[in-house]
This record gives sequence, C-alpha cells and structure tokens, in this order.
Amino acid sequence: MITRRLLDAAARVVDPPQRVKVYLIYGLALPQLYFLPKGSSDVSLWTLVTLFLAPGIVISCWSGSGRQLLRTGLVRVLLALIAVRVVAWLVWSPDRSAGQQPIALLVEFVVVVLLMLTVVRQDRDVFGRLQRVYWPAVVVEAALVVVFRLLPGVENAFLHTVGGVVIGQNTIAGLFGTQPNNVLDVAKSGGVFVNANVAAMFLGVSGLAALAVWSVTRDSRVRLVGIGALVAVLFTGSKSAILLAFLLPCLVFAAYYATRVARPAVRRGLLVGAAVLGVAGIVVLTTVDVGFVRALRHAFFERTEIWAYGGQAFVHHAVLGLGYGGWQSGFARYAAEHHIPRFPPHNMFLAAWAKTGLAGLALTAAFYVLLFRLVGRRLARTTGRRTWFVLYAGAALAWTLIQGMGENTDIFGDIHLIPVVALLIACLIVPPDEETGDLAFPFADRRDRQAPAVPAFRNVHPQPGVGTADVHAAVRG
Repeated sequence: MITRRLLDAAARVVDPPQRVKVYLIYGLALPQLYFLPKGSSDVSLWTLVTLFLAPGIVISCWSGSGRQLLRTGLVRVLLALIAVRVVAWLVWSPDRSAGQQPIALLVEFVVVVLLMLTVVRQDRDVFGRLQRVYWPAVVVEAALVVVFRLLPGVENAFLHTVGGVVIGQNTIAGLFGTQPNNVLDVAKSGGVFVNANVAAMFLGVSGLAALAVWSVTRDSRVRLVGIGALVAVLFTGSKSAILLAFLLPCLVFAAYYATRVARPAVRRGLLVGAAVLGVAGIVVLTTVDVGFVRALRHAFFERTEIWAYGGQAFVHHAVLGLGYGGWQSGFARYAAEHHIPRFPPHNMFLAAWAKTGLAGLALTAAFYVLLFRLVGRRLARTTGRRTWFVLYAGAALAWTLIQGMGENTDIFGDIHLIPVVALLIACLIVPPDEETGDLAFPFADRRDRQAPAVPAFRNVHPQPGVGTADVHAAVRG
C-alpha cells in the first residue's frame, strides 16, 4: 500500500494534473525567474519547468484525444521547423552556442501548444485559471512600464536590484556593460524587459488576447486588463507598437461590422474607405517631418541599413543562409565599415533565412499562411460574440507578425508570450462542435447558451394514458 502511494505521488510530480500545468506555465510566464549566478547560462525557471513537463504533455496528447490534432498543418509545420533548425545547428552553423536558445524556445512553444490543445477541450475553467495567475502579471507589467517611464530613477534601481532575477543575471550585466539596450533611454520603458519594443509587443498581444477572452466570458475585469495593457503600450516609447495599439482594435471593429453588413455596396464602401485611409497614412509617413512621424521614419531607415547587409549576404549564401552565429560575425565587419552599431537582423523572415536558409524561411512563411488561413476559416464559421473572439485573437497573432518584421523576435514573439500565443492558436484549432457547427468553446459563458424552448420543470405527462397534463403554472400561463 505504501509503495503504491509513493508511486502515485511520483506520477503526480512527473505528470501533474492539467490545472497544475496551466498554473505553472502561466504563473511563471512573466517573471520567468532566473536563479543561476552570473557567468552561467540565463536559463529561467519557466524553461526548466516546461522542459520537465514536456514528456508527459507529449505522451498525454499522443495517447488521448489530441492525437488527431497533432496531424494539423500548423503543428506539422512547427515540427518541421524544429527539424530544420536542428540540422542547420549541427551541419553548417559557425557558432553552435548561438543556436541552443532559439531551438529550445521553439520546442517549448510546441510543447505549450500541445498542452493547450488538450486543455481547451477538457478544462472548462481554463480562462478562470488565467484570471488567477496571468492577467494579474499583465497588470503588474503595465504598471511597471508606466512608473518607469515617469520615474526613470525607479527603473534604474529596479534593474540594479531585482532585475537579474526576473530578466537574467547575464542580461543585466550586459545591459550595464557591453550590451546596452534601449530601456536605458529615458524615452523608453520596459518593465521587466530590457527592450521597450518587446515589452510593447507583450502588452499589445496580451491586451488583445484579454479582449478576446472577455468577448467569451464577459468578465469586465478582463476587459479592463486588455484596455489597460493597450494604454500602457503608449508609455513604452515603441513607435510601431503605438501605431498598432490604435490601428488593430480599429480594424477589429471594422471587420466585425463589415461581416454584419449584407449589402455588397456597403462592403465595397468599407473596403474603399480603408484603402483611402491606408494611402493617406502612407503619404503622411513619407512626407510629414514633425515629432512622432519623424521618429518613426528615422527608426525605419535605421533598420534598412541592417537589412542591406542581409541583401548582400543573400547573394553569396542564398540556399543555406549563414547558420547560427553567422550573422554576428558577418555583420560585425559590415558595421565597422559603415560606422553603425552591431545589430541582429531585426526582421523575423530575414533572421529565419540567416539562421536556417531557404527551408527555414519557407516554413516560417508557411506557419503564418496557415495561421491566418485558420483565422479566416474560423471567422466564416462563427457568429455573435464568438466572432469577436476570432477577430481579437487574429489581431493579437497579427501583432507578432507585423512588429516582428522590424524587431528581433520569433514566430511566437518573445519567450514571455509563448503561453498566451499558444492558447489563442489552440482555441482556433479546436474543431467545430458537431451539433452547432460553431467553434467548440467548452469554456464558453453559460449566458451564451440558448434557453430551451420549453422549461424542463418535470415531465409534462407523468402518467401514461389519457388524462389532464400536469403543467407547471409558468408554462400554463
């Protein structure tokens, strides 16, 4: 008996219940927690927990109802991308140490996606669990960004004291040493991020995800979290993120009401209006030379200097790319010749080609093609409030792509965003409900269900044969 209990306890540790996995994955998403000393690797507690849970998650998904979901196009593309990264790392990378983190993070992303594929089908309280551990962390990050922007001295003290625990000991040492980042600029603020642009992506994606969850649960507190996170983006100082924080919610509203309009003429009018606004925006960005517009244009031209080296390198290494570590060594010479700082690619697709060649670039593009194809299909099959969910989820995922075109991020954004991006993808992959043909949200708000045509108080005819029906007064009235 004692041996059996010990084995059961060990099994719960190795493969804990799903609710425990959700609490761990989402509770550690923002702080990450780095306890290894400076000089070693910056490996967070979140990464260690995720890799520890990975075998149980994969086995559970493969042996359970999630086995069919493993065959979806998105999951297959992610697995193929892992394989390509491993091959590039082993075969033609000049610095293998540079490839360990990107490969590990992509593995962790796939593991969390698999976890969420099973959770959203089985755990009716998954959104409630997020409300307990994830949204409070988003609120804390938003508050830190605002405080640090208004009081740079507080940010400096935070980075020197507890920054190493929540950001990484080596990262903090490099921030004040040989690898400075933009949070040292008083016009930028990152909270628990050393890069304000990545902090803005975290707040923006999390804010839109919160609005997506609110559209299902109708919990006003989650809506306030979403709005607050989008407002806090303004305090990060990231120019592209500020634009996205305004434009993407507007596009969500426009898309929602466009789907409700039946007349083709009205829809064409909305499309023409959107096109006119887009052209007007491009004209303003290219001609106006004041304040925010000037700074935005300057940031764009800085990135074109980085991308120019990518064009030169592509001519000589088109098929295989540069391998892990190849960009750093090649760009160092380019930066010295052009008298600019050393930068990473600052473009998701350019980085994919540089590290893994054309195969990695094609798979990265395929991931987004399948992702937004999935969003379009789900949008065509949903109605009512669930349309809001699909639109907000699509906008959040689009944020990772749009801002990733100018930042040093991956297909999931940043490590802190892996859980919430995985949740949104899992909710879109969940197959349609057999009865309604709509998205199968097992965690949908009860208020979203239709009431039965006749109240089921009790059997209307409790006795067989001919006689007066026993009808409740509310029905009889």
